[in-house]
Amino acid sequence: MAWTLRLSEDEEAALSAQAAMEGRSKHEIARDAIRTYITRQKTWDEYLSDGPVVYG
Repeated sequence: MAWTLRLSEDEEAALSAQAAMEGRSKHEIARDAIRTYITRQKTWDEYLSDGPVVYG
C-alpha cells in the first residue's frame, strides 16, 4: 500500500522536532501513529461459530 501524508509547515516542524528528540525517523513516528489510530478505530465482527463467515 502506498500513501502520501501531507502536513502543514507547523506540523512538519513538530514532527521533525519529535524525531530528533526520540532519535527515530519521521517515517517511523508517522507509521506508528497511524497504526495506533487504525487499531483503536477498527471494529471486529463477533463470530458465534468457528465456521467460515460468508458475506453475501
